Amino acid sequence: MECIERRLFVAWRSPTRQIVPIGELRQIDDASGTRYEYAYLKIAETAIDQYRLPGFPDLHCRYTSTDLFATFANRVMPRNRDDYDAFVSRLGLCTPVDPFEVMERSGGRRQTDRIEVFGEPALEDDNLSALFFLRGIRHIDGAEDRVARLTSEQPLGIRQDEKNPVNPLALTLLDNHSKVVGYLPDYLVDTAHELCELNGTFPTVTVEHINNRDTPFHMRLLCRLTSPWPDNYEPFANFETIA
Repeated sequence: MECIERRLFVAWRSPTRQIVPIGELRQIDDASGTRYEYAYLKIAETAIDQYRLPGFPDLHCRYTSTDLFATFANRVMPRNRDDYDAFVSRLGLCTPVDPFEVMERSGGRRQTDRIEVFGEPALEDDNLSALFFLRGIRHIDGAEDRVARLTSEQPLGIRQDEKNPVNPLALTLLDNHSKVVGYLPDYLVDTAHELCELNGTFPTVTVEHINNRDTPFHMRLLCRLTSPWPDNYEPFANFETIA
């Protein structure tokens, strides 16, 4: 049996909404079955004390389990809930779907902490592709109404927000009237700038899936980032684990 590995990165959201990557979660399927691994990232080591996750006290340990760790399993909606199918539909997915994919798409966010997860860009038809939910809608005047007027597959403009007090490299996304609808997630900002430097232009962003107004803001608009994949380019190259 071919060994198949998938990985998600674990991040901590600061009170200023900055996303700090702190760990890596892997799902490995091979001849022996399915197992999960978790390890902390080197880039978070200097301030790791405030980022330690429940059940993962040792910075230098690579944790292994045949079941999805409880810390992450608790971030996936149970399949027996009446609103499970509706939740999956909001993610732009169709049932059946496995918990790892649900967590990747949803971010595994909870109101009780500042932890979220995100996946790495994929290779599709020689292009780099990454799905993400638009950020910052509720903090931008008029953005909710602009998002409601968007259509599937509509392209979104991209512009650097140099005056952003948290991250001057932050990238805003724009409707066809050049009005801001939200932000690219922090974890994709460096990737977008790297691709711009290598390809001479920012990646393309298009609308993938739009949810209605009763959906939480952080799941309101699903977008897709695409770009030619430069030779020898590795996204998230600095996300090395400690163990």
